[in-house]
Amino acid sequence: MKTLFVSILTFAGTLLSAGDIPEKLGPDYHITKSGPGKDLTRKEAKFIFTFLDPKGQVIKTDISSSQNKVNKMLKCDVAGKFIIETTPGKHIFQFFYNATCGEIYTDSIQIKPAHVTEISVYFRKANEVMTVDKPVIYVYSKQKEKVDIKLDLKGEFLFTYPQYSNGWNFTANPDGTIEMGERKYHYLFWDGKLNIESQKLNLSEGFIVDKKDQVKFFEEKLAQMGLNSEEIEDYITYWCPRMAANEKNYIHFIFNAECNKYASITIDPKPDHLFRVCMLWSKANGCSVKEQKIESFKRDGFTVVEWGGTEISDQLNLLK
Repeated sequence: MKTLFVSILTFAGTLLSAGDIPEKLGPDYHITKSGPGKDLTRKEAKFIFTFLDPKGQVIKTDISSSQNKVNKMLKCDVAGKFIIETTPGKHIFQFFYNATCGEIYTDSIQIKPAHVTEISVYFRKANEVMTVDKPVIYVYSKQKEKVDIKLDLKGEFLFTYPQYSNGWNFTANPDGTIEMGERKYHYLFWDGKLNIESQKLNLSEGFIVDKKDQVKFFEEKLAQMGLNSEEIEDYITYWCPRMAANEKNYIHFIFNAECNKYASITIDPKPDHLFRVCMLWSKANGCSVKEQKIESFKRDGFTVVEWGGTEISDQLNLLK
């Protein structure tokens, strides 16, 4: 298994302007209710925020905020509700709790005249530990040849098989088998500790998959990516039994360039095609996300494929 330390960028000083908000936004907030409000005119509207800390506890202390670039300190009522009286239209918010939690940025939120919108906001830990399981590397050469693979981690190795010693040096075969010494292997395995900035993960996109649809989902999506039948079988038989404990699961994939940010790979000779995918998943109840675009690759010539995954911890699981 591979443990990743998730680093969330925090700002203890001045809040950023709306124009500085990062492009990728995680599911840090969830609109729980929106409808007509009592005693509100057509020129009025109201937001009611509930803030939760990384342990899921309601926050009742002051929250630093910015609404449409205007900074304001928010105070809650006895029930832990932060009420913002405003005008109808679009609003962008930014929230800061403390230096141990990541700052929250919202998309542009539309509120109708004389309406009340209730929103739950989830602060993540600035440093979150996640466990990534079974990252494996398949190697398919055009002919029997010597291959060297090196990984440069933003972190450290915990375990490798076969043993990684300043890289893997082996003989690759067209059938996908790997020869090292007197042994043959189906794939290369490694795990380790990595430093990842979770605010750069676009967890607002992905898929919500019912338990009964899991196998079909992976068969379709993995084939769409370009994985072969053996890789798909390995993937499904490892992940589906674990994920079957939940009636619904949230799934998000990290591909290629995003994987390289945290564990870059060097292969000699250079393959014709390299495809890397890592899955983030968690239990999901009654939520929806924007469908993620699936990346794919061609399977011809010298090809290297890597897959792995992680179950998101309770602190990072915001899809409840």
